[in-house]
Amino acid sequence: MEFRAARETERDEVLDLLAVWYGDREFFARYNQNDPTFRDALCLVAVDAGRIVSTVQIFDRKVNLAGQTVPMGGIGSVFTREDYRHRSVASSLMRLAVDTMERERFEVSLLFAERLTFYNQFGWREIERSLTVLANASALDVPEDFEIDVFDPGRDLADVMQIHRAYSGRFNATAIRDDADWRGNLVYAGNSPAEQTPGECEEYFIVARRNGAIAAYTRATRFHGIAMVMEFGCASEEERAIVALLKHMSRMGSTGASSFRLLGDHRSSQVLRPYGMSSGSGLLVTHTRHDPKLERMLAKAGAPPHHHPDNNYMWRMASPERLGRRFGLAADEAERYVYGMLSDPQSLFWTADRF
Repeated sequence: MEFRAARETERDEVLDLLAVWYGDREFFARYNQNDPTFRDALCLVAVDAGRIVSTVQIFDRKVNLAGQTVPMGGIGSVFTREDYRHRSVASSLMRLAVDTMERERFEVSLLFAERLTFYNQFGWREIERSLTVLANASALDVPEDFEIDVFDPGRDLADVMQIHRAYSGRFNATAIRDDADWRGNLVYAGNSPAEQTPGECEEYFIVARRNGAIAAYTRATRFHGIAMVMEFGCASEEERAIVALLKHMSRMGSTGASSFRLLGDHRSSQVLRPYGMSSGSGLLVTHTRHDPKLERMLAKAGAPPHHHPDNNYMWRMASPERLGRRFGLAADEAERYVYGMLSDPQSLFWTADRF
């Protein structure tokens, strides 16, 4: 058995293997073809008799920690052929992933998993974060003086990027995106496997305008049949625009109609509707707990946030020594310091940045 980085000539074989898992080769291909940080050196494989039987990918990301841009290795696309399971193949690949992240100078690592104890043995620790349910979002009491428009990257991307930097950049753990990262993210952040037309990334991305200017934006898609707001942001002091967008999304999901003035073609709102909302007028949101001011506004407007733990969120310190040098601490102190930031309820990692 050989454990190594995949070769460029093996990209199709890796995708064929991952297609056995989800039955949707194009979902994984979207990342490989559109992620500007994709490198074959970060796609690890186990090869037996000339055939790839297992794989794991390290996604090259940057996150904000205490105002600093920190290299993060995201672990995803972990899959082993059924006939090679329980033979330490995946474990060997995970050890290679740990060594690769050290060599490539990643400082922290994130993964989303159900097999928590499997990843615990390689140093990942689960950290509880909260998803939010707004049970009465369609009845939010908010002035309807915004126009709701469909996001157009050619027209709106620069403004949305600025809002993202200012709003999300206030919180620890948020992924940092430059222009290339944003353009890649727009291609691969939508529906999860087997829920969209092959090759397409379907999301409902809208903005709230006041006098033509963008005050806030939201992004939504489906995960396993459930509609979810996977990211949002607002200009300074414009949290009310987020409340308006959440009300609009809930109404579009439950009734297909909005009480706001609409601009653009809103057919992509169908991602909110095919499987219905769990509570009719409710809305599932990746996170609101990071923003106490927004939560107070939601409660006052009639939809107090209900927090539900997501325990599949795991972090690892890929290099405590480099973190120590970065923050001027001993390695063990830096590890505690960073875990403290990541476990704070006001840390934030958007579902739109998943891998």
